[in-house]
Amino acid sequence: MIEKQVSIEVEGYKPDMTALSSVKELNLTDDTVVMAKADGEFTFLSFSREGNFTVNRYGHLRMDFPALNELSLALNRAGVYEAGILCELYAMEEGRPLKLPEFIHYVKSKNPDLIGKVHIGVWDLITVNGNEVNESYAWKISEVERWLEGHRLAHVLPYVVPKSLIEAEQFYSKVLEIGYEGVVARNGDNIYKVKPQQDVDAVIIGINKKPMLKEQQVTSIKLALMDEDGLFVELSDCASGIDHQLRRVLFEYLMPLRDNEDKTTIYVQPLVVCQVRYTDTFKAQKRKLKYIIGIGYRESGVIPFFSLRHPRLESFREDKKVTVKDLRLKQIVA
Repeated sequence: MIEKQVSIEVEGYKPDMTALSSVKELNLTDDTVVMAKADGEFTFLSFSREGNFTVNRYGHLRMDFPALNELSLALNRAGVYEAGILCELYAMEEGRPLKLPEFIHYVKSKNPDLIGKVHIGVWDLITVNGNEVNESYAWKISEVERWLEGHRLAHVLPYVVPKSLIEAEQFYSKVLEIGYEGVVARNGDNIYKVKPQQDVDAVIIGINKKPMLKEQQVTSIKLALMDEDGLFVELSDCASGIDHQLRRVLFEYLMPLRDNEDKTTIYVQPLVVCQVRYTDTFKAQKRKLKYIIGIGYRESGVIPFFSLRHPRLESFREDKKVTVKDLRLKQIVA
């Protein structure tokens, strides 16, 4: 795999999506397509006579790896000499899609065996042979599916054109069972995403300095649970969302509770319990244990624990207390 940093901007290709809590909320039409969502990198793929490459939203360009070479061979055979494709780069093991951290490990490893497990999951077609593609979404993905028929590493992500909500729900359950992180549904220009969600009650123990506090607003907080001995176990960072009023309220409420600080965090007294919604957990890793001696948090070793994927501050829990019972570690089930 050849890699380099470029200034190509692809963020504008990323569609705006509305999150739904359930597939049942979809308003099906004749044009609805429901597709599996892989947990990988949003990527633009350029195929042409001048060269083939993928580039992600951070300007990281990749060339000459098995999945891309497989796709290039298929497009050449199909008579395509130029194409702009949106896809997800992700990793698979034994037919199961892996989480983003595993994918990043694979592509950074330089190990040919691991790079050979990187897949290109196509989910949109932008241009073909110099022309913008204006056909329906279902037509576009079926056309790419025809080009890539029989290929293993480069393929269209699993999808269905459901005739009923029952069919859409069955597909959703199936892709979750396989290991995909959810689905993306398209009704014409409207795009929705559905992922399984879980809740946890956690206590706020700090304000993250990065992103920096702006205009007396808290943009990111640090959360913790409690072990059986009453020690705080760092859980995850969590953005406070885009509601500027909420950010200001957090600033006004948390700053008077400030305890001590280091280079990255302003620690606050553990008094505010909140409900956080998340989609998944990362694998067990070493999480810091903390406790209070007089004034300030002090580290007291580490234990294997989890961090949250896509945490979102949902509400404050005035009915919950800072106790082992309400903040217990066993709320998190991998």
